[in-house]
Amino acid sequence: MIERDGFWVWDSWYVEHAGSYHAFYLMAPTSLGDADLRHANARIGHSVSPDLREWTALADALGPGADGDFDDLGVWTGSIVRAAGEWHLFYTGVEKRSRTRIQRIGHAVSPDLVTWERVSTEPVATADARWYSTAAEPPEFDEPWRDPWVFRAGDGRWHMLITAREPRVDGQVHGSIGHCVSDDLQQWEVAAPLSHRSGFRQAEVIQVLEVAGRHVLVFCAAASDVIAAGVSARTATYTAPADGPLGPFRFDLAEPIAAPGVYAGRVLRDPAGAPVLLGFTLADADGAFGGVICDPIVLALTAQGTLQPKPGTNPESRSEAWG
Repeated sequence: MIERDGFWVWDSWYVEHAGSYHAFYLMAPTSLGDADLRHANARIGHSVSPDLREWTALADALGPGADGDFDDLGVWTGSIVRAAGEWHLFYTGVEKRSRTRIQRIGHAVSPDLVTWERVSTEPVATADARWYSTAAEPPEFDEPWRDPWVFRAGDGRWHMLITAREPRVDGQVHGSIGHCVSDDLQQWEVAAPLSHRSGFRQAEVIQVLEVAGRHVLVFCAAASDVIAAGVSARTATYTAPADGPLGPFRFDLAEPIAAPGVYAGRVLRDPAGAPVLLGFTLADADGAFGGVICDPIVLALTAQGTLQPKPGTNPESRSEAWG
């Protein structure tokens, strides 16, 4: 379990390197009193583990930018890749001026996963109104463009998947998988979305991975975000079958992972090579915001192409059937 004294911990992402697992996560001080205030006070923490269970906290990876920068209020969820001997962190930045309503993608680099330096004080990618909802669109005037998931595909290019939203049509709001491409991780081109009419008002903390030869989309959503008929409405981490790393994604077959109370989960390989889920707990025993990251929950691929807890492997997890 990842917990930090005096801090709430939530969204996370991971890197396995040189026999250790590095966890990067959002954190904010519990002295704020109200957990809802954490989003406007977020920074990126860092812990390391040999086994995904025992964690040692390291120096914080990244805090808010300088006054007037696009990320001067807080830094949110991201992902990390390695290229040419350097680590690249792509993250979400929010500014004081719009108070989290406008979100943009930033870029920092590190030689060792510990010391990080911003590449620029400007964002590397912003929502394009040709395909995505922006702050210019009433009545909400917000601009979801966050949670970048970066990977290199078979075409040799770098791809970034982003939590975004389609422009509103006839009052309907559908979250979409935003898409950017790059040849060098420096210059990014915003492309058309990889989903249409997803049936979810938002799909947060996106990830795509391959399990047993099949691609799986991982994302999270609140029960109130589910508008597709036939999809179970839970506040949970969901998985859905995918034809490949760039889709198409079968949102109509999406189902929540049966790990109640675990949100914004990431799937990675444990030391034995099994796929496991790590996410933050929404509530503690008293019903207050949990603010810790759970121990790994072993998963297995279903016949439908989704992921569920592997029977008999998670005796202490929250993988019981939904109540």
